[in-house]
Amino acid sequence: MPLNVDISGLREAVCRMGAESVDVGTIVNLTTTPSLPIDIELGTGIKVDLSEVKTDNGLLSYQGRQILLYIQDHGDRIQEVLENEDEGNKFHIAYCRTLEDMQSQGRFERYVATNDLTGNFFITGFDGGNGAEREGGAYLKVCKNCLTKLNYQGYYDKHEARFQIFTDFDLEKFFCAYSSFFPHMPSRRAGAFDGQYTQDWREIAMLYKESKNFICEGCGVRLEDHRRLLHVHHINGVKTDNRQQNLKALCADCHRRQPRHGHMYASHEDMKQITALRRQQNLINLNSWEDVFKFADPGVHGVLHHLQHHHPELPEIGYEVKNDGGAVVAELELAWPSRSWGIAILPADIKKAETAGWRVTPVHEAVDMQATLL
Repeated sequence: MPLNVDISGLREAVCRMGAESVDVGTIVNLTTTPSLPIDIELGTGIKVDLSEVKTDNGLLSYQGRQILLYIQDHGDRIQEVLENEDEGNKFHIAYCRTLEDMQSQGRFERYVATNDLTGNFFITGFDGGNGAEREGGAYLKVCKNCLTKLNYQGYYDKHEARFQIFTDFDLEKFFCAYSSFFPHMPSRRAGAFDGQYTQDWREIAMLYKESKNFICEGCGVRLEDHRRLLHVHHINGVKTDNRQQNLKALCADCHRRQPRHGHMYASHEDMKQITALRRQQNLINLNSWEDVFKFADPGVHGVLHHLQHHHPELPEIGYEVKNDGGAVVAELELAWPSRSWGIAILPADIKKAETAGWRVTPVHEAVDMQATLL
């Protein structure tokens, strides 16, 4: 289990004393999941049995890791696909209608599981003329049934925007949006130090956050007691440009939503902590659907797109369900207290809220339950 230990105060003291800062993440892994053999295998792609692929939350996972599935063998079409990638087999990001049909036909074993986010898929086949084996890399397209299943970026509801959503689909952004659903985080997470900064970056970042009183310049949440969740963002994307006007203090959630930051991730626990602090500090003022999208976990945006089109009542964000004694027993991503109804990501929150008398719908079921949402 990863340890969430906030050592930013110690790191700041080291900087002030002029001593060399040591990245303890290289000694004790506090912010990332180590690369286990399974992570390395998924990076290149492995064949898996249907029984090993979990689809409990509507997404695809393998041993707690988010994956996608694709058909590697393109048969005698491989040359055509290598020349025109649009002709290739689509890859899957959710347990959609296509996979359900494949399973019923017993063809699921043809799929390969991977979490490589480059979008360049290793495919194989053979020459239709002489039968010689062929292989290569192709940028395959995402399955449209998967986009519909998740209502990704409103794909189901926004008929006029479907082509653009499909064309602009980005795997890094997709994995980032649903990072709260999975216990094992990718090696690159929001705020991680990747060696592309100047040597004095830690001290510069610390002094900048201090100058902003550890307040997020995006949503306004105060993080003085949770400094690990506050990052410093380079506005122009140049990590060596440390001019004050190019810096911005952002919480982990606001940071990962910046342009070209699809590679950043925030865990469910971090999101819950940030949301709880925003609520405590009266920062979650929901006057429009735009406000709801701003504060809600990106993993529930598919549900929100449904609600925005068909449900007039705005939900509460990060609602805390309490028992008769006033103790918080669960936190719901979306909630309508007057109806004692909510939507949640974690099974534990769902179970505890139901015990407290609430009716709770899992996120993936809510996307499929448009009639119920009405």
